[in-house]
Amino acid sequence: MEEKPQGQQAVSEGRGVSRRTFMKYVGVGAVVAAGVGVGAYAYLNRPSGVSTAPLQWWGIGTGNPERWDGLNDPGGDVVFTEAPWDPVPVLNKMKADGRNAYDVISNAGTLDDPLFADGSIVDFDPETLPSWSKIYPELRTNNPTITVASTGQIVGVPIVQNGDSVAMLVDDLWPGTGKGQGIDSYGLLFDSLTTGKSSMEQSWACAIYKVANYLGWNHLQTIQDPASLTTDDLNTIKTFMLKQKTAGQFKVFWEGWNTAVSLLANKDVLAMDTWEPVVFALRTQDPPINAVYMAPKEGYYLWNIPIYMTPKGQSQTKDRCMHLSQWTLEGWYGARITTIRGYLTATPDAIQYAQDNPDAGGTSGGPYDAAFIQSRHTLVKQKFSDGVSVYGNQAPPNIQEYQDTWTQVTS
Repeated sequence: MEEKPQGQQAVSEGRGVSRRTFMKYVGVGAVVAAGVGVGAYAYLNRPSGVSTAPLQWWGIGTGNPERWDGLNDPGGDVVFTEAPWDPVPVLNKMKADGRNAYDVISNAGTLDDPLFADGSIVDFDPETLPSWSKIYPELRTNNPTITVASTGQIVGVPIVQNGDSVAMLVDDLWPGTGKGQGIDSYGLLFDSLTTGKSSMEQSWACAIYKVANYLGWNHLQTIQDPASLTTDDLNTIKTFMLKQKTAGQFKVFWEGWNTAVSLLANKDVLAMDTWEPVVFALRTQDPPINAVYMAPKEGYYLWNIPIYMTPKGQSQTKDRCMHLSQWTLEGWYGARITTIRGYLTATPDAIQYAQDNPDAGGTSGGPYDAAFIQSRHTLVKQKFSDGVSVYGNQAPPNIQEYQDTWTQVTS
């Protein structure tokens, strides 16, 4: 995809707790603890009789390092198959046959309750991972996206996370100045400045929470809790969005990475609800496109992607799955993912690895800019602790209402 632009066991709070309440209980910064590198990790030593078939990983593409030469998998290799960022097909696929087809999966953290409840993922002892204690407190202590709400069982290892907002072509929106009224608000998506040149995602999973943030924070409509939308909230959002759609506000409801990049690169769209790596991709085009990612006053849509082990992984490839999970917490993976995605990985080892290997190449996947990686980790951790941003639930109890609401908007 795009290139870079120039412990302690969790305690469940339950899904009913808002992100604002949750953030009161966590601190900022890393837990410094001694850990063993992957070379000394127990799972690295190939057990007798280990399967040499590739591990099957079904996940969101942003967690894919796109190369595996840094893994040293004790059995064979990894085949990464991209999964949709859309909870309904993911839950249905795992319930049908995914648990028997894949060794590990990685998707939205808030899917852990239904995935665990139907037997699609399994719990594990996090203390068997040497780097567990190094995970940033924002992502580890009381993290409601790696535990089962009813029991507190650990089911996931956080691998990548960010806060999402809006990509903007500032030179086209505000010629000469590069900034203007609305540059810090989701209202830009609904402003006359972007009529016919605005776009939102086809899937509700991120977009609906941004609309809720906008309406609620600006007191335009009553939204009880942007992180957990009621029937009344969803009807309010639907009414607002249909009015915008009828007025011709949106060029298109986009779907897919290539579509998102192309719409902005061709200037068919000037402001888009999308993922931050889209901005990185635009900046690396020839010639570079001056795309900017919004810092919205209404707060970001927060998400994280853990890696989960399936029943197949537990019964057939557990040692290799645990080795892979440990590897995602270490420096090679962290430095690589933050470099190519701009995302926060789970431990400060990414920063240290980049400092120690600034000119790394070949199997190290570099070169690496430690200052860039440090800045990205600092920025994203701030998003997670700003007291405004919302961690939207991808598996709310009324998920069908969410789906139906957005389908009526986008169809």
